[in-house]
Amino acid sequence: MQTSNYQWQALRLFNLYRVILALGFCALFVFDIDISFLGVFETSLYEKSTLTYLLLSVFFLLLSLRNQKYYAWQANGPIFIDIISIVVIMHASGGMITGIGILLIVIVAAHSLLVPGKLSFFSAALATLSLLVEQSYTVLILNNPINVYSQVGFLGVVIFATSFVTNLLAQRARKTQIIVESQAQLLATSQQLNAYIVSAMHAGVLVLDEKYHIRLINLAAKKLLGIDHDKILTDIKDLPTLFSEYVKNYLQQGKTYPPAQMYVNGPEVRLNFHLLGQHQSSIGTLIFIYNVQEETRQAQDLKLASLGHLTANIAHELRNPLGAASHAAQLLAESQNLTEDDFHLVRMIKDSCDRMNVVIQNVLSLSGRKASKIQRINLIPWLKQFIKELVIPHIPHPIVTLDYSNEDITIQADPSQLTQILIILCENGLRYSLRKTQKATITLRVNTKANDGVYLDIIDQGEGVSENVAKHIFEPFFTTEQTGSGLGLYIAKELSEMNGARLSHQPIIDGYQFRLTIPNQEDAWHNQQPW
Repeated sequence: MQTSNYQWQALRLFNLYRVILALGFCALFVFDIDISFLGVFETSLYEKSTLTYLLLSVFFLLLSLRNQKYYAWQANGPIFIDIISIVVIMHASGGMITGIGILLIVIVAAHSLLVPGKLSFFSAALATLSLLVEQSYTVLILNNPINVYSQVGFLGVVIFATSFVTNLLAQRARKTQIIVESQAQLLATSQQLNAYIVSAMHAGVLVLDEKYHIRLINLAAKKLLGIDHDKILTDIKDLPTLFSEYVKNYLQQGKTYPPAQMYVNGPEVRLNFHLLGQHQSSIGTLIFIYNVQEETRQAQDLKLASLGHLTANIAHELRNPLGAASHAAQLLAESQNLTEDDFHLVRMIKDSCDRMNVVIQNVLSLSGRKASKIQRINLIPWLKQFIKELVIPHIPHPIVTLDYSNEDITIQADPSQLTQILIILCENGLRYSLRKTQKATITLRVNTKANDGVYLDIIDQGEGVSENVAKHIFEPFFTTEQTGSGLGLYIAKELSEMNGARLSHQPIIDGYQFRLTIPNQEDAWHNQQPW
């Protein structure tokens, strides 16, 4: 069984007591103190025995301080030397009448505390037997009165009783200590487990005490609040100003706020407050910080799953008659007896069938989309290859310019989904540029931000859209074109959110701009990890 630090500390304290006791005995003759009241009759034996006891006591103390090995030997061996030394000193001082024998009670009690068990009872027996031997010697050899035997017997009973009671208490204390140490270890393990769980949570976790001091903040909270990972935070003043205002207004007035960006170009976050302790005597506040974009993505996944069941039934019911109508129109168009007006009507039927088929395909591809397969992409070379292979129907010879300042940019995204996003945005920009300038030109511009990630801007030279139209630009089936399905930009936004990115738009001078904000590598990878 491994010896605890508590046991070694107790042994050192008892060794110190042993040295002090021996020094007390030595002081009587060193300073020539009158001890005639003890009945000393063997001065030479007293001096030799006390000096020997002092030297041994100092040795045991130094040994316990310098060498923490063999606890059982260091705890048991000196006890028996204590008993013999005290009995010899008692005899040299005048025997049982001096009262020095009472010190054996302390020795036996200490033995029971240091090493509870059979050996402690053996020391009690040795102490009692030593007292009987000393008393018998004084009676038989020195002719002392025999009536002192009753005192020896009484002291022996007290020694055994002390040993029994101390053993019982020591064993109970040891069991209690084992339980406390086990619970302390379990608590430490639980704290480590809780700390790991909190640090690995996708939601931000922040704990403030009643004086707005930060007691706990995990990595996700720092990311959502735009704080450097290595920065040490101690007070609410170290957090973004808007966040601090929201927290104080809630705690002081109970006021809540809708989701908001805590810093420029940061993600929208939703705050959830929980008071720790009773409401009248709150000891702190637990704040959960949720990424609204992530919540929206999860809700979108559920919406798309429901849409998938619906569109599967729609496709089954519409595709067969739609295909039949389209085929019939195609056969009718081959007739030689059609007038020009009839041919124009047949063409309208064929175009309408094709348009309906495209709408069904877009909805099916969106609703039945599988989870994103996130990969590391070296963005600039990937964009160069994308531009090289870009083909847009009905827009011959598109001119796409790539503008960047740093070629070493790596992102996390699904390549196939990123391709589809860019095809939709590029086709949209090329069409509007061609309509205004008679040239199908767009610019892809790449910028990086330390906290916000990577900006991929798709810039066209078109006229843009009005503010009223811009509010609905990402809604499904909303379009300003007579031949459009209204699903292109909606699909692009949905795919962006599935990759942890954010698609936004804004007018610029001489054109319009869509911005795809792609988070940092570690943020994107973090968002894709399972719980």
